[in-house]
Amino acid sequence: MKSISLWFFLLLSVFLFPLEGECQSRSPVQDRRPSMQPPSRSRPPGGTRRPLQLSRRSMLMQQLGWDAGFNIGTSHSLTDVSGNSVEQRPSFLNTQWQTTSINAGAFARYKFHDMFAARASFNYGRIHGADSLADGRTRDFYFDNNIFELAVVGEVYVPRGSWNQNFNIYGFLGIGGFYHNPNLTIPEHINIQLDDFNKIQPAIPMGIGAYYALPDNIRIGYEIGWRKLFFDYLDGFTRPASRGNDSYYFSTIKISYFFPDTRRRW
Repeated sequence: MKSISLWFFLLLSVFLFPLEGECQSRSPVQDRRPSMQPPSRSRPPGGTRRPLQLSRRSMLMQQLGWDAGFNIGTSHSLTDVSGNSVEQRPSFLNTQWQTTSINAGAFARYKFHDMFAARASFNYGRIHGADSLADGRTRDFYFDNNIFELAVVGEVYVPRGSWNQNFNIYGFLGIGGFYHNPNLTIPEHINIQLDDFNKIQPAIPMGIGAYYALPDNIRIGYEIGWRKLFFDYLDGFTRPASRGNDSYYFSTIKISYFFPDTRRRW
């Protein structure tokens, strides 16, 4: 009887001890092994974040906003007196460079799109001219005039590449008006009847320009703008044989401070 009990105990031990070992190997405590996960695309191995890079759209949006500043440069006129030849021609080649004078002004511009902006400006320019500086002209007239101009223009920009985000080239066209009061000097032996004219006149400003965005929101640029006029008395008189209306133009250096538009854009 004892021998049967001993053999029964041994057989039971053989079956129970392996089961207990297997249960212990499956213990949740012992099965807690570190899981291996593939590295995230946003984080390289080691846990360091990749440097953030601004998209081209974000860079363009940083260029939008207001800038305000001043300009200074030169003023020139194309009239019956200030032309460089006997016949008046509305051309830059007909400018009397000896009569180059000063121009100064202030402006505010809002760039609402990468290719479009609107600008308001005030300009003062002094112009003058003399017959003595023109070849073949013997009248000996001389005039000087002060121009005070207000204008609103639209600017259209040349598309930029990723390599020149800070450099901008544009053309502009708009409407304006100016006040002037020419002072015409005529030799005593010449007797002519001067016509009356309005001292406030409309103008159409047009031209081209460029600016470069410097650090600290400073912008510096250059612009040349011609004014198309609708009368011929910028120098105080007109000739029956005049080939066109008078006009004037400014060549300026512009310096401004930029205020980014921080409003959210959709």
